[in-house]
Amino acid sequence: MENIDYDKKACVFNIQRYSIHDGPGIRTIVFIKGCPLRCKWCFNPESQDPHPNKDFGEIMSVADVYEQIKKDEVIYRRSGGGVTFSGGEALTQPDFVEELIKVCHLNGWTTTVETEGYVSENTITRIIPQLDYVLLDIKAIPEDIHRQGTGVSNHRILRNALLINKLAKNLVIRVPVIPTFNYSKQQIKYICEFSKYLDNVKALHLLPYMTVGRKKYKKLGRKYEMGDTAPLSTDDLLPLKKIVEGYGFECILGG
Repeated sequence: MENIDYDKKACVFNIQRYSIHDGPGIRTIVFIKGCPLRCKWCFNPESQDPHPNKDFGEIMSVADVYEQIKKDEVIYRRSGGGVTFSGGEALTQPDFVEELIKVCHLNGWTTTVETEGYVSENTITRIIPQLDYVLLDIKAIPEDIHRQGTGVSNHRILRNALLINKLAKNLVIRVPVIPTFNYSKQQIKYICEFSKYLDNVKALHLLPYMTVGRKKYKKLGRKYEMGDTAPLSTDDLLPLKKIVEGYGFECILGG
C-alpha cells in the first residue's frame, strides 16, 4: 500500500461535481489556486493568486479533499469517471496533486489533469506518468502572439508538450478559441501542424470564448482586458472544426 501524506495542503478554490467535459465518465474537478499565466480572457481570475483572497479559496489538506471526492465513488465506478485536477494551474502544486493521485488510484478512480504545461520539466517527468489522462492547453504557436495574450513566452510550454507526448497514457490538446487572439484559420492551422508532431494525440478540443469571468474581475478590483468582446458559439467554430478534421484529428467543440 502506498504511503499517502493526508496532511499535505494547498489552496483550493472550488470542487465541482458531476462534470462530463473534463475527462472520461462523470468526474469531480478539484480546482487548485495558482497560475503563472495572465491570460486576458481568463475565466477564473480568482485562481491566479496561489493564496486565499477576496473570499476565493481555502487551504485544504489531502484528507479534506478526499472527504469531498469520495461522495461520488459509486458514480465514478459506474461511469468510468474519476477526479480531474484543474486550476489555475494544478501542476504548480505537484506535491499536493501527487498525494491526491495516490488516493484516487488506491480507490480505483481514474485521474486527469488540465494543464498549460508552464511548469518545470522535473514536475512533468514526475507527475504526468502517474495520471490516466492529460488535457493540455495549446493557446498559440507564434511566440509573440502567445506572449501578447498570456503574458508569457510559449517556449517552455511547447518543449514540455513534446515531453508530455512521450509520458502521457492518454493526451488531448485543448484550444481556447479567443477573438482578437487565435480565432482564425491560420492560427488553428499552426496548432494542428504542431500537434502532428505529437503522435500520442488523436483529438483536439476547441473551446469557445465565454464571458463568464467578466464579473469576477470587478469583484477582484481588476480591469477585464477583453472589454465588451462578444462570446463565441459552437457554430462560430464550425469552419475551424473542418480544419482540425482535415489534419486527421477528431475535433470536439466545447470540451
